[in-house]
Amino acid sequence: MTTLPIRIPLPDELYASLRPLGPDDVDAWSAYLSEPGVIEHTSWGDVGPTNLEKLVADYAKGRDSLRWAIVDSSDSLLGTVGLNEISRDHGRAEIAYDLDPRHCGRGLATEAASAVIYWAHTVLGLQRVQATVLDSNILSIAVLERVGMQREGLIRQYRRVRGQARDYWMYAAIHRAGN
Repeated sequence: MTTLPIRIPLPDELYASLRPLGPDDVDAWSAYLSEPGVIEHTSWGDVGPTNLEKLVADYAKGRDSLRWAIVDSSDSLLGTVGLNEISRDHGRAEIAYDLDPRHCGRGLATEAASAVIYWAHTVLGLQRVQATVLDSNILSIAVLERVGMQREGLIRQYRRVRGQARDYWMYAAIHRAGN
């Protein structure tokens, strides 16, 4: 089990930080994920409060997934960022993030992803943080490239998205000992 740090600061000009995602975040998280277009280019399924409550409970256990809330100075939820499919045996995890559309374009996803990748490499000791991104998710692809992740290739028919098999790009940030 991994305990999340109490708070991870982001650059001062963002007026935001990361803290562990909790049950009190579920309604706000569900509300913005449910807005038209927000999950269109993702594999998110049910984003209702009941499903998200289960996810938050799993994240709190800190076993094979962790999630932070991206919050402003008044602790209001702006988005989330986390690690899924953490495999300490294999030294890898998959990063995932989302933002309330009212807060897109400020650099929040980029800075939050960068902070989590750094934490995964330095605290968890993972050599690989990867991301699979739907080939149509231009905004997420831009975030991954801004944080320095390298595109490794196209994974054809990787996941079903609302019943249709879709292609995904694989990205990775590799950390070598001594770097």
